[in-house]
Amino acid sequence: MNTAVVTGAASGLGREIALDLARRGWRLVLPVRAAARAHDVTAAMRAMGALAPLVVECDLSDHGAVRGMCRTVTGEGPLDLVVNNAAAGGGVDTTLRETNSAGVELRMAVNAVTPHLIARELSAALTPTGRIVQVGSMGQLPLDLDDLNYERDYAGIEAYCRSKVALVMSAIELARSGVPVNVVHPAREMPTPMVLAAGFPVASTLDDGTLAVLRVALDSELAGVRGAYFHRFERAQPHDQALDAHARGRVVAWIEERAS
Repeated sequence: MNTAVVTGAASGLGREIALDLARRGWRLVLPVRAAARAHDVTAAMRAMGALAPLVVECDLSDHGAVRGMCRTVTGEGPLDLVVNNAAAGGGVDTTLRETNSAGVELRMAVNAVTPHLIARELSAALTPTGRIVQVGSMGQLPLDLDDLNYERDYAGIEAYCRSKVALVMSAIELARSGVPVNVVHPAREMPTPMVLAAGFPVASTLDDGTLAVLRVALDSELAGVRGAYFHRFERAQPHDQALDAHARGRVVAWIEERAS
């Protein structure tokens, strides 16, 4: 039986990805902030006759908790897929700079450091054909290499877009070390809690995004592809800064410091 870890599965795109895999007979491991948040998706899986997921409580902004979650998941046996879908968005008040308990700007903490940490820690538990998919975004802006914690002139939407460039940088470097990881922009604005809370007009369905993520996760034609960025179904160029080895080295070193 195949086993997948899906973050952010309590709602939105992550929920649809988890349910699609459950319909295929996969066993799901769902890290959530509180177990109660997984009640709906668990009930939906049971209603379709699928296996109930293993729910692991974990605040994904707390990197100590994330390391503990990874140890728990690794102890559950081999993994075939990890989908890092959870993300912190621009926020309703885009001028409000938030941090995690360690003082790391929240978008970088959740959208870049956490998926890097999960990919690094869980890669050893993957089966030989296992894959890691990081859910990225076409919304990408260059990082200020002298202000990676975004302490100057803060804007939440820009912080989100910077974190998604950092996510691509992380994937490229992890792939260079042998981790089977890729990044995919699933679809334009889908009706996720993040998009709806921000008031953006909906441009795509959750099915649109699910299909794009699962293609990168499961398509046999992509076996062996690592460190790539996909715009939906096509391999694409990320922001130029992600391809700059010097910039990438500085950003990933910063991420590693906070993930350690």
